[in-house]
Amino acid sequence: MRVFPNGIGFSIFLGMSILAAWGSPDFAEICGAWRGGILKDIAVIIIFFIQGYKIKPDWLGEVWRGPGNTIRTQLGIWICPAAVVFTCQALGLLLPAWFSSFILLACLPTTIASCVVYSEKAGGDSNFALVQATLSNLVAPAFIFLAWVCLQGRNSGLSWETFLDLTVSTVPSLFCLTALPLLFGWRVAQRARYLDGTPWGNWISQKGPLISIAWLAYLAMGQVFSEVEPITCLELSRELVPPLTIGWLGLAVFAWLWSYGGEMSQASRLAVFFCVSQKSLATGLPMIQILVGAESQALVYWVFPLIIFHFIQLLLGIPVLSLLRKIGMARSFSL
Repeated sequence: MRVFPNGIGFSIFLGMSILAAWGSPDFAEICGAWRGGILKDIAVIIIFFIQGYKIKPDWLGEVWRGPGNTIRTQLGIWICPAAVVFTCQALGLLLPAWFSSFILLACLPTTIASCVVYSEKAGGDSNFALVQATLSNLVAPAFIFLAWVCLQGRNSGLSWETFLDLTVSTVPSLFCLTALPLLFGWRVAQRARYLDGTPWGNWISQKGPLISIAWLAYLAMGQVFSEVEPITCLELSRELVPPLTIGWLGLAVFAWLWSYGGEMSQASRLAVFFCVSQKSLATGLPMIQILVGAESQALVYWVFPLIIFHFIQLLLGIPVLSLLRKIGMARSFSL
């Protein structure tokens, strides 16, 4: 994997899909609603199937060789972003209307591709980053669902009835579209690695998730643009870019501090830094569409922060890793 194809290159590809939705929102809405949203569901299944297919038992075995470092990294993936959100709220940098969507964004797992690539290019331990990113994505569906229940309860009053209603309405979809493909992909990989060793198999394994994410973004933004005026979308973007940019910079500081100290190697600390400072669009976008509902008018409220933050973390991550490499941070990652 290379930085620029997975960073700037994918950002351009994702931006093209959003522009396409802007130019043809009605067609995107038709595609999203066709046969009950089967085109969206297929994309979600592909994403999680390939994630499961890429899981290797020896990667997960690394978790138990350093449980303290694993626990620390996994906690940082959730605690540091949440701390940034609450800090921004306390300082008045975050509008109250966006608090819930920012908290859900903070609860997302780390993105596998960019945190591994950035760790490798900065001189960090890419294998450690891969293990930690994979683990965070495995536990993410349950964690995101619990966060969603708490956020809904915060808005409407958390009760047993609310929890039961949300469980009945979302858990079957979550299991069928995320957990089941993940387990199936992992099982297929144990029996025969069909996607390995052939040009078409490698292409599907590497590009399939990226294409599926761009397709989901096209469908989601088509739904948004069909219900929200373009000028309103631009105003929302201008409203979100400053706090999300400040938020990512703050998250980078928190991630740096979180990775410092302990008995981890310098290379592992770099991996922790990128694991904590990245959020997964591949997991977040389909999960939001499942939880919120692709036809919900509130989709823009949840989708916009995630997509804008994804652009910010990819684009700002590239100069940060270059800076870390140039100043020798890979050899001396300390305060």
